[in-house]
Amino acid sequence: MSSKREAHSSRVVAQHATTVKKRLWPRLLGWGIVGVFGIVIIAGVVFAVQAISVATTLLAAKDEISLVVDDATSGDTESLENRATKIQDMVSDANSTVSGPLWGIASDIPLVGENVNAVRLATQATHTLVDGALPPGIKVLEMLDLGSTSVEDGGIDLAPLKDAESSLPEISDAFTSANDQVSNIDREKLLPVVDDAVGSLIDVFEVAAPALDIAEKYLPNILDVAGADEPRRYMLIFQNNAEIRAGGGLPGATAIVDVENGKADLAEQTSTYSFRRDMKVIEPPLEMDQLYETDTFMGFGNYTRTPNFATTGEAFNSIWNITTGTDLDGVISLDPVALSYMLVATGPVTASDGTKLTSDNVVEELLYNAYQRLPVSEQDEFFGDAAKKVFDKISSGDWDPLEMVDQLVKASNEDRLKAWFPREAEETMVADLGIDGQLPTSNEEVSQPGLFVNDFSASKLTYFLSSDMTISCDADAGTMTTELTVANSAPVGQLADYQLGRRNARYGIARETFILDAMYFALPGTEIVSANTPPDDYAATRVGVENERNVQLDRYFIPAGTEKTISYTSTLPTGEVGPLDPRFSPTVTDTGVTIASSCADVFPAQEQTTE
Repeated sequence: MSSKREAHSSRVVAQHATTVKKRLWPRLLGWGIVGVFGIVIIAGVVFAVQAISVATTLLAAKDEISLVVDDATSGDTESLENRATKIQDMVSDANSTVSGPLWGIASDIPLVGENVNAVRLATQATHTLVDGALPPGIKVLEMLDLGSTSVEDGGIDLAPLKDAESSLPEISDAFTSANDQVSNIDREKLLPVVDDAVGSLIDVFEVAAPALDIAEKYLPNILDVAGADEPRRYMLIFQNNAEIRAGGGLPGATAIVDVENGKADLAEQTSTYSFRRDMKVIEPPLEMDQLYETDTFMGFGNYTRTPNFATTGEAFNSIWNITTGTDLDGVISLDPVALSYMLVATGPVTASDGTKLTSDNVVEELLYNAYQRLPVSEQDEFFGDAAKKVFDKISSGDWDPLEMVDQLVKASNEDRLKAWFPREAEETMVADLGIDGQLPTSNEEVSQPGLFVNDFSASKLTYFLSSDMTISCDADAGTMTTELTVANSAPVGQLADYQLGRRNARYGIARETFILDAMYFALPGTEIVSANTPPDDYAATRVGVENERNVQLDRYFIPAGTEKTISYTSTLPTGEVGPLDPRFSPTVTDTGVTIASSCADVFPAQEQTTE
């Protein structure tokens, strides 16, 4: 009996177990699924809250960062330090959040993972930057004391810059590390809203890191140039665009500036007539020399006929050595348009004759009105006086250094500010800063075709010159065409004799007519196929080589009220090429540049400005 009862009990238990499985397991499974979804939903809500918190925190930190320079400029050291601490705390909180497990998991989810990971990496990079660069950056700002001008009585206090040398490596390393953290983000896979936010940060890293490397590398050179360890002597030349030259204009007025421990003194003022004009000051290679008039490297006012400023600088140094037996420590060039930018920062100055020079009128006063109202014998005196008044204004320190930096950058971007130094390290520095004015001998970093003009009429007519440049490419033919359209707006019958062309009579043309020697510099390693615009004086055509460029010079007449398009075609470069960055003579007005879309396949790094 016992065994029967046991067997029956076993069957009952088995049946009950089966019933439990049929009824309970679905419920348990359902509860499990609900639980999993619940956990996912809860995790999603938590992640969303965290994402909003991170975004809010970073935006708030960005606003705080934007006020750092304001604090430094106002001289509020306490506010500067408090703000720095606040920024560090905010970014640290955001970094802790995105470094949590939820963000790691979310980064692996298909479709959204790339965007989550981009935000996470960008936040971590921001933390790296703020943690590593902000403290030494604040230290530098405090040392520089932007709350008061750093220029006083003709001098700059170099002590803060010397102290900043020790902080720059730490700041630079932080930017480099932050850039490394975001360097693998594939922006093509990001949603537009994410790319807008993350992309702007990446752009900052990519631009700032190299800039800081340059600052770290060249601050010692900057201190040397400023006479930190020994006195320096520079020649400052003013290029007159009213008599256009390939490099800018006739260098009629000059100044010798002595610099010692950051303090600049105007030692003497000179002009084109201060130096002998009966001997060659440099001996270029024959293939270059044959491009120019025979007096180019004899007459002080002609050294800028070459667009290569290194050659110009060497010529000025040579004439100074011939005259004084000593060498210059550098040559710095600017034109009246650059001077007008500087007056934006300094405010107006008043010449000795009462003429008020402002950022709006200085170009007109120097390049037009002076010839209209002054006899020739008084013009150089006025130019020299104007230069001295501007120098005195700068020496006074009564202006905004940050605004001045902005204006000088603008001038350098327009090729109106150039510098040459005989010391190799300093010349390398100005090359990296883009103010060396040299024509590169390779296309690897940048492709710089050049189409320049030199005034041949010996006039001041090119105050009325305006120009536009267009470049197009024919990949099938293997050629590129560079065009410069030049317009002459000189008023007929209204100009002083000194403004009119003195060589025009030999051609039997009106004295208001431009006579321009156009110089086309083909890219290194390429050949000039054709000059597409027939010259007006075939006898003046010259060919040669300068800076490893094939060059052709042709002479053109452009009567008042007309324009002419000067065009050259050359072969395309082979091998690695950088983006197109065409060169031309800086004029009184801006030169518009159009690069056709046909060049995109030839110069793939080029951002085209299409026709």
